[in-house]
Amino acid sequence: MTDLILPFAVGAGAVRGRLVRLGTAIDKALEGHHYPDRVAALLAETLALAAILAGSLKYDGLFTLQAQGDGPVSLVVADVTSTGDLRGYARFDPERLDSAPDSSIGALLGKGYLAFTVDQGLKIERYQGIVELSGASLADCAKEYFTQSEQLDTEVRVETRPGTDGKGWLAAVLMIQRMPGDQPGAPILTADDSREAWRTATILMKSLTRAELLDEALPPAQLVHRLFHAEGLQVWESKELHARCRCSEAAVARMLRSIPRVEIESLKDESGKVVITCEFCRTDYAFGDGELEQAYMPPTKGKTP
Repeated sequence: MTDLILPFAVGAGAVRGRLVRLGTAIDKALEGHHYPDRVAALLAETLALAAILAGSLKYDGLFTLQAQGDGPVSLVVADVTSTGDLRGYARFDPERLDSAPDSSIGALLGKGYLAFTVDQGLKIERYQGIVELSGASLADCAKEYFTQSEQLDTEVRVETRPGTDGKGWLAAVLMIQRMPGDQPGAPILTADDSREAWRTATILMKSLTRAELLDEALPPAQLVHRLFHAEGLQVWESKELHARCRCSEAAVARMLRSIPRVEIESLKDESGKVVITCEFCRTDYAFGDGELEQAYMPPTKGKTP
């Protein structure tokens, strides 16, 4: 019932939608970080939004959702691979956070931007969209981006529920978008039919309660059916999402090689090792003299380093 994305359409395809529920994926993202509840809730929202936005795109690579500002939480980021691997983390100032008046993005993130990035490798140009941080939530920012920048009517509803001692977190997000009539595969509808389908879908979405959206006993397909069954609902197979970090010793070694070898000595700790900690999963990678020599060893001819 959690860690999945469910795609659907209503109104003869005039409106497309996604429903995401995350549970264990959030717990794993929070593990080892000791985030305050407000920061954890913001990260949970970001993870859910990243999942649903990635699910609305066709790409082969990595989708990243990143909010950066001048507030107590300077950065919150989540990324999703095209195979459904999800991770995220937040950076914050504990002292400034204590004086933040509430949990709005203005109080937590301050002034800044929300960026959407799709990276499909070196052979395809990277796509990025940016919108200023505004409204009360990141969902408001996402809605503003699609409405203003993409000319795509969008409604987004996000809810989070804290766990106990860092376990049992839940986030759910429902997003619907009005399909433009000039895109390939768009339904053949009159302008009036399209407007009516959108109006009806938004009214039904607003009838959804927080309890329903976060009800783990209510299967996602059943929730969508409860809302839209009378509006020509089409539901497709759900896609699993997994909390999985992409860090590795090989990736860290590549990063170290970007630092001149003569400067590495200054990075060693008291034990004589260079220790790099992944910001996402908190895994430590320790490089002693032997590992450093191997990392900086020129690649064998004909082999990828």
